[in-house]
Amino acid sequence: MYEPLDPSMTFAKAAELWINSRTMSPASRARYISPRTLSDLGQYLRALNRKFGEVPLQEIHVGLLREYQQERAETCGPNKINQELGTLVRIMRRARAWSQELQDCYEPLQREEPDIPRAMSPEEQKQFLEVAASRDEWSFVYHYSLVALATSASNCELRGVKIGDLNFFSKVLHIRREHAKNRYRIRTIPMHDEAVWAANRLVERAQSLGCSSPSHYLMPFRVSPNLWDPMQPMSNSGIKRLWNEVRKAADVPWLRIHDLRHTAITRMAEAGVPIPVILSMAGHISVRMQQHYTSVSEYAKRRAVEAAFDGRNYMIAAGRVMENGARGETGTRQSAVKNRTAGSSRWVGPMPAGIGPSDQESE
Repeated sequence: MYEPLDPSMTFAKAAELWINSRTMSPASRARYISPRTLSDLGQYLRALNRKFGEVPLQEIHVGLLREYQQERAETCGPNKINQELGTLVRIMRRARAWSQELQDCYEPLQREEPDIPRAMSPEEQKQFLEVAASRDEWSFVYHYSLVALATSASNCELRGVKIGDLNFFSKVLHIRREHAKNRYRIRTIPMHDEAVWAANRLVERAQSLGCSSPSHYLMPFRVSPNLWDPMQPMSNSGIKRLWNEVRKAADVPWLRIHDLRHTAITRMAEAGVPIPVILSMAGHISVRMQQHYTSVSEYAKRRAVEAAFDGRNYMIAAGRVMENGARGETGTRQSAVKNRTAGSSRWVGPMPAGIGPSDQESE
């Protein structure tokens, strides 16, 4: 329902009316914004209310905005701060409280290009899963991680999964539009047997918490220590305590929950899975990340080719077939020797790993 906003309203009141004006009846399939966007806006407003909640819109000035930027910068990055203050600007514009002075003086923070996330190495992944499986109280993290690593689904996507989204007969997981980041992330993901086993354990956990209908969330929201709401998804902090315990015990303190998705895609790229197949599994990936995974995949292909030739009983170098005995016992890489001739600086034999054409020419 639409209600006009007034500059004399407190920010908290104006924000409540503004968000309600963008929300349809729960029974309606029509909507102004997606549930994912609505959830994000709710997070922004909770952060803004801590600073501006009781302040009338007409009394918000540039000094307060600068204070908010400085205070929030202690706990989050500039992109999130810009998103939060961008929401405040929209509300103030709706109430006609965004003055020309604010327009002239407010300056968003410089956008920060995110680094390529860090993926666990195969050894770190093995260690992390072994630790997670070692104690009953960590079983939720173990089963959750197995599903995440097998499907490349993000934390937000997995938290939005309902019991009915798991098809154990067809061994697939459906990511619905309600919790997909965008329309390209709406997809059906095949699950191998290990993922199916872990998903079954999550269903058993959900049933023990009172989730019995296909419309109930696989990971329900915790209302109180012994009460869960099957009709609400688990919050961001629902797995945080256990997650922190496991990553500390596994000696990967840097590991974030979202890094499981990056690790899953990296494992696929390392295995030489074609990028189109990875996209069908993971959904939309930025161009920058596609380039990164392509380089990982190409490196894996080179390693495979090297391994294939290393395993042969001969090699070709400088137009000659060389038998194993002529190369010595240390193998192809270790037996490569540099043959310098007059006016020439070239490798004779297979090129050691890490040395490319440009390296040869620079010698």
